[in-house]
Amino acid sequence: MGTDKKPGSIVHLGAGALSGVTSCVLLQPFDLVKTRLQQTQLQTHARGMGTIANTVQSIVSSSGVRGLWRGTLPSLIRNAPGTSLYFYFLNHTKHMCLATERRLTNDATRTRLSPTSNMVIGASSRAVAGFLLMPGTILKVQFESSLYKHAGIVGAVRNIWRSSGVRGFFVGAVPTAIRDAPYAGLYLLLYEAIKHQERTIAKQRNMLVPETAVTMVAGVAAGLAASYITQPFDMVKTRMQLRPREYTSVAQSFAKIYSEETIRGFFRGISLRVLRKGVQASLVFTLYEWVLRSTSSREESSPAKLRA
Repeated sequence: MGTDKKPGSIVHLGAGALSGVTSCVLLQPFDLVKTRLQQTQLQTHARGMGTIANTVQSIVSSSGVRGLWRGTLPSLIRNAPGTSLYFYFLNHTKHMCLATERRLTNDATRTRLSPTSNMVIGASSRAVAGFLLMPGTILKVQFESSLYKHAGIVGAVRNIWRSSGVRGFFVGAVPTAIRDAPYAGLYLLLYEAIKHQERTIAKQRNMLVPETAVTMVAGVAAGLAASYITQPFDMVKTRMQLRPREYTSVAQSFAKIYSEETIRGFFRGISLRVLRKGVQASLVFTLYEWVLRSTSSREESSPAKLRA
């Protein structure tokens, strides 16, 4: 980002909320099917797209097409404020890190963060936002699963509280952090690097590339790569949150999945997660940066451009 005059914190919160709500509603079916696939052990006779198709067919036959959007409300409760807080923390930590780098390098004109700083601020911002919204994550996963039949949000909160107390709202917090922090760190590093490379190539070839196209391509590519690398932690998180009596800790969950399902067990639902994360990341960051550019263009005489 540039550093002269920035949209206020409310704009960052609003832009994050808008992008979070949009991506959540559009992509909920991917999350639902992924959760259904991950809640059970890997069966040797049911793999790949056949399993996905069977899962979708089962959901539609029992609940209709609307069933694919089961869990949308708890997803919104978690993702709208979660994305909003993430971008809020991201914006503030970016400014802090950039100010620090300027002092360390004695370069007051520096406008780009180092790759290490991008990774650190992405990971820390996601970890903090993820922990604060962990109760929403628990509700989201349980509503998407067929293992629970909660009678609404209030009923779900009551059931979790009665069975596990406060701890029940934070089950799987460690694997979630282990998944989200590296994912967000890798994502932001790759996202900024790819954007910079796209702009460099466009400038060398004297091409005019719309900023929206730049952010979309960078978002998809970074999201796909980061999702694949962190997939095993997503599997562990889901098993711990849906079957806490069987999967009691991170180490035990990794050992149990590996011994019973081999390495392939960690990648159950990988195609859905990679596709969803790639599209979601692209959509979220494109909408977020578009809102910031639109706001800046109204407030300043010249548009404030986000830089790689």
